[in-house]
Amino acid sequence: MRHVVVFVILGMTMLMLSGCGGTGQTIPMAVDLKNVPDLPPVKNAPRVAVSPFKDVRADKTAIGRHQHYIETTVDRLVPAEGSAEDQITKFVVQYLKEAGFPVVVVPPGAQPAADNADVIMTGEIESYWNEAVSRLGRTELSSKNRLRIKLTNLKDSTTTFTTVAGEANTKVVTFEPSDLAQLDGEALGESLARFLADFTVVDRSLKSKREG
Repeated sequence: MRHVVVFVILGMTMLMLSGCGGTGQTIPMAVDLKNVPDLPPVKNAPRVAVSPFKDVRADKTAIGRHQHYIETTVDRLVPAEGSAEDQITKFVVQYLKEAGFPVVVVPPGAQPAADNADVIMTGEIESYWNEAVSRLGRTELSSKNRLRIKLTNLKDSTTTFTTVAGEANTKVVTFEPSDLAQLDGEALGESLARFLADFTVVDRSLKSKREG
């Protein structure tokens, strides 16, 4: 009888482990601007035409993962906007508007009308990753990004490249996907805050402070 009980317990344990295993779900994740600090408006902000950022990462499908406490279960995080290019471009547009820039979106390679923009902004997504790792009693969250930004001033046809990066980390007791979405916004906001800190408005153009 004792042997029967042992086999039953082993069988139940195997079922529980197999039920918790697997590759997990594919979960859409948006960017939440809730944790992005309020921005002081930029004085005399030029009109900016944003052309979609290009994703140059090796894996363009995923933007993160959630590793459950049972390590064999990993959820794959994908952009809620359809692609990392669309998601980050939308964030850039929202961020610039919050900073007081008049913004229009133009197709890749398109030239905006002269009365619609003073500056063209585009760039490349070199890295973009969000991760949640659940452990006993907590989940550790991290968000990282690296963007190479290209600015073209239409008045004098000058072009400037700059690379910015953002990173944010936190821990939560009970994890919700919205926690990581807010951290993602915080990290992207850090990158764009560094970008704006490196440039100044000069005669309806954006000029790098390093040129001065």
